[in-house]
Amino acid sequence: MNSIPPSAENFSLIEGGLFRKAQVKLGVNNHQGALALAGICFAWLPLVIFNALDGTLYSGVSSPFVEDIAMHARILIALPVLILIRKVIDIKSTGTIKYVSDYLLEPADRQRLLEVKLPRYRKLACSSLTEVVLLLIILASILSLVESGVYGGLQGGATTWKFAGLPENNVMSLAGKWAVFISIPFFQFLLLQWLWRYIVWIMLLFHISGLPLKLLPTHADRSGGLGILILAQRSFSFIFVAGSLVLSGQLMVFIMNTPDDILMVQRVGIGYIILCVIMLLLPLVFFMGKLVRTKQLGLLHLSELGIEMSQTFEKEWLNNESFEDRIEKRQVDPSMAYDYSSMYDVLQQLRVVPVTLRDVIGIAVSLAVPFVPILFVYYSAAEVLQKIIGLLM
Repeated sequence: MNSIPPSAENFSLIEGGLFRKAQVKLGVNNHQGALALAGICFAWLPLVIFNALDGTLYSGVSSPFVEDIAMHARILIALPVLILIRKVIDIKSTGTIKYVSDYLLEPADRQRLLEVKLPRYRKLACSSLTEVVLLLIILASILSLVESGVYGGLQGGATTWKFAGLPENNVMSLAGKWAVFISIPFFQFLLLQWLWRYIVWIMLLFHISGLPLKLLPTHADRSGGLGILILAQRSFSFIFVAGSLVLSGQLMVFIMNTPDDILMVQRVGIGYIILCVIMLLLPLVFFMGKLVRTKQLGLLHLSELGIEMSQTFEKEWLNNESFEDRIEKRQVDPSMAYDYSSMYDVLQQLRVVPVTLRDVIGIAVSLAVPFVPILFVYYSAAEVLQKIIGLLM
């Protein structure tokens, strides 16, 4: 058995892949801010330059580049988010795996998880082959969309910065080609990569839920010691926040063109938030069976202890003996009964799913924040303020 203590990399699920190897070789693997800026310069800045050269940056066509809110939300905001979240997700997921392996597993199970299972899941999550497959999927989808005319621009003779001349001519401008074949695929690759990693994370949690975990029924987190799992789920929620940013941009364009369909926009936004919350909380349900058993066994053991303590307490304290004599005989301290009662109350509140209502609300709010600008597109600032005051009052 290897006696060398594992380093932080041994617990990481997202170490590896061509993109990561390139960062390491360039020496920017730990500079997420610089990488986010480089991503903007690579995907968004050329669009500005090409549109400026074509005269479609802020005029010259019916839909100039600066008015393309959906594209800016996707490339200028959501794309850097997908780059910046790497460190947060890595720290939280790594810390969660380390905690589970160090404190909730027996040495043999811990060794098997770190030396056999985790490397397999890491390879599945971010190997070079995985990234190549994702790139091929994106390339195939782009070619399919181009051939089917999805990128055919606006209808009715309107002009857009993505095309040279009228959209029906189907001749993309240089800016349009960069957007369709470089900027959007780059964003799609980052998004699909994170979504796939999250799927693998779900698979890992499912595997961990089947291991003989040493759960503690009286743990202060009221989740048997599994309350830390929500920290990782919160970090992964940033993936879906990036999706909120993109969807918000699309809905803003939609509501500006068809302002009468505000109810449809509301349904889409609320539906997306609910779906994301379900996807983030679903892996925690894997541990329900173990937490139910932990709670039942804990209550049974505490009940047995309570009978013994109550019998001893009543025998030694519910009599006519003086207080001084009881102290001298070092009989049962009444505070022990109070402590036992508090412990029993804590165990009764043990959650069969390691998440609180506050956690759910926090995740839902973070997903909803990107949709707030839609309100200011449809309503004036005064109307929004009036509605908020009305809800509060």
